[in-house]
Amino acid sequence: METTILIVGASGELGMHLVQESKKKGFKVRALTRSEEGFEKLREHTDDIWRVDASSEKNKLHDITKGVEYIVSALGKSISLFHPTPNSFYENNYKANANIIADAKRNNVKRFFYVSMKGADSASEFTIPRMHKKVEDELEKSGLDYSVIRPVGFFSGLDDLVIMAKRKVIPLIGDGQAKTNSIYHGDLANYIMTTFLDLPKLIEIGGPSIHTREEMAEMIQKHVGGKIIKLPTGLAKVGSNVSKLISKEQFGHKLSYFTYIMTHDMIASKRGFLTFDDYLQNVDLNEIK
Repeated sequence: METTILIVGASGELGMHLVQESKKKGFKVRALTRSEEGFEKLREHTDDIWRVDASSEKNKLHDITKGVEYIVSALGKSISLFHPTPNSFYENNYKANANIIADAKRNNVKRFFYVSMKGADSASEFTIPRMHKKVEDELEKSGLDYSVIRPVGFFSGLDDLVIMAKRKVIPLIGDGQAKTNSIYHGDLANYIMTTFLDLPKLIEIGGPSIHTREEMAEMIQKHVGGKIIKLPTGLAKVGSNVSKLISKEQFGHKLSYFTYIMTHDMIASKRGFLTFDDYLQNVDLNEIK
């Protein structure tokens, strides 16, 4: 009998890579997505697709984990400033995952893998990492066997800068000297599924190369164009605080955390192969908008 794995947030960029890597490993894939668009994307990979809003349709989630040995959750609200998604970070990140965890506990799932983020424990004053930490805490008290994977950030997380570069401006907050080793979604998915049951309870993961934020902006400039403009950190913080008061889509919370990561080192153990420069060379700029 095939071993069944549930991929949560399966139609997202990381989720799609996880689906593909799971199939390579011989798993029978069950996929959870919220949208019709996501459903259509997944149809060529599996016929076991649940289209449910995990944050608000708990009754429809009943027994989604029945017959499932393992779960990998890449579920969470987009942090892009340009691509709003429904619901809040509380609903999409915490509540949705908590509902899956509850069903997994009832059905005695063998192991739950959760993709969180670096900063979940050290930057809890910000909404986004705080919601990831709440999921981590929910897993810890569930009694399930689990692993938490904290990437430092994804290359696609800088697609907002690519969009702005296409509009001729590349904003840098602060002096641009904060360092990071962001990772490609495909490399992280491959690492998770290759390491899998050997993963520890908690691991922080980055990509193969460490760069300053300014160096990454210069790479974007080389491939896309645009002028790099440095903005004072204080100005960005004022802007995010004002946005929190007027935005219904939590734009201010995104901008606030974006300011934090642009001005603090975000580095973890090196994994993967694709560099940010290679990513920019291969990405379809017409699709980033």
